[in-house]
Amino acid sequence: MNIRTILVPVDFSTCSLLVTRQAAALAARLGARLVVLHVSELPADLAADAHVRPDGVAQTAADYLTADAREQLASFAGAAREVGATADIEVKVGSVVPTILAAADALAADLIVIGTHGRTGLARIVLGSVAEGVAHRAHVPVMLVRRESRPECARQSCEWCPHEGRSPAEEKIAAESQG
Repeated sequence: MNIRTILVPVDFSTCSLLVTRQAAALAARLGARLVVLHVSELPADLAADAHVRPDGVAQTAADYLTADAREQLASFAGAAREVGATADIEVKVGSVVPTILAAADALAADLIVIGTHGRTGLARIVLGSVAEGVAHRAHVPVMLVRRESRPECARQSCEWCPHEGRSPAEEKIAAESQG
């Protein structure tokens, strides 16, 4: 199998950065391009073209989330380049699993590397799993990297500790959409 493009979906957690570094090391060894992707999910009651003012300046929700994500992705791409990988960034707005899968198809990714919390039982049923959804529906191989508990996370898991999986910008948009 010739791997030319590796897609790494991230959620900006510390563990996503660790997964990115592992994928970058693999990409560097294979001479593959690494694409680091973040998918921002809007609240169900908010359209992408809705105007918001989370920082006092009116702009579309999609533009706000995309600009914030691009800034945060710069450090992920930098970490990938430190280990010798060619890294690009992509930001999409949409439902997470279908958007990751569409990006993989559009980029002609040969491999998706994604972190997983490794939840089991009721936690997996209640919280769902982006990694599981991607692994079951992807048209290309998926490498699951088990995330580990990190001391810098107050809840000792790799979720966004205070934000339940959303970036701070996504939290602002959610708060604004709720009034």
